Amino acid sequence: MVKIWFMDNEQTDQRLEHHRSPPEYLELADLYKKTGVEYFKINADAYQSDEVLTQLRAKRGYTYDDEITCSEKCLPDYANKLKAFFTEHLHTDEEIRLVLDGSGYFDVRD
Repeated sequence: MVKIWFMDNEQTDQRLEHHRSPPEYLELADLYKKTGVEYFKINADAYQSDEVLTQLRAKRGYTYDDEITCSEKCLPDYANKLKAFFTEHLHTDEEIRLVLDGSGYFDVRD
């Protein structure tokens, strides 16, 4: 189950929580039906050899990956990078996101 967020036009700090009030949740099967977003649980401690991830890469032909650490300490020009992440943009190819530590959210629209 995932929590549904509401992205308003607040521009001061996109890291602030914009949850619906009262909070709303969506089952993972419904998330897929509504958006096409899939969720897979893998072993983050051994992600490079995780069988689920290995099978996904092979089945879907994923040939490229990169890794970032999204923190003020580790990411050059952190504030501007966050703004770039927040700016609405399109991804025309299927992508996979693997969160090894921490949390995040994705704004998915139809």
